[in-house]
Amino acid sequence: FTPGINDLLYGNSEHNLISVEEKMAKGKVAIEALKNYKEAKKANDESLMKSSLSNLESNLNFLGYGYLKDAKDAVPPVALTFYSFHIMVALGTYFIALFIITLYLNLSRKYKFENIRAFLWICLFTIPLGYIAAEAGWIVAEVGRQPWAIQDLMTVGVGATNLSDSNVKISFILFAVLFTVLLIAEIKIMLKQIKIGFNDHA
Repeated sequence: FTPGINDLLYGNSEHNLISVEEKMAKGKVAIEALKNYKEAKKANDESLMKSSLSNLESNLNFLGYGYLKDAKDAVPPVALTFYSFHIMVALGTYFIALFIITLYLNLSRKYKFENIRAFLWICLFTIPLGYIAAEAGWIVAEVGRQPWAIQDLMTVGVGATNLSDSNVKISFILFAVLFTVLLIAEIKIMLKQIKIGFNDHA
């Protein structure tokens, strides 16, 4: 049995699956128990520590659900994840096919690889597809795991950094500038080599 979205959201009594709302209730109990345990530890209250720890352990597996504001937040954006995955797989299959054809043309005595201009253009226009495939894979990994930083225990919102907006913006701008410079340098090198062409005497 593979649970569907409705099974995950609303539960399935036949397969002993509880709803997200029930998990959220248990998660709130776990969060409150953790808070009480910390306070009891500061006050050196052994009795409250013991009862709080017992409550926490009973509901620990649902701790992260206590941070959710709505049951539907437990499901990541389905369409975005679905289509990103298929784009990634389709491009990966295309790359494998392209590499096989390229290898065949390089090893073939019948065809001279550098004379097939149409195929060379295909190879050139394939370059950005690698970046698209990588980004699609990143979307599958990062969007597909939402809302969890740690499955069932910590949401992304709770695990978010305490860095200020300005620090994040500065880091982003620096990386953007660095990689833009590297991209320009790479394109210049590629264009230079394309103009030189193949060296038949190499």
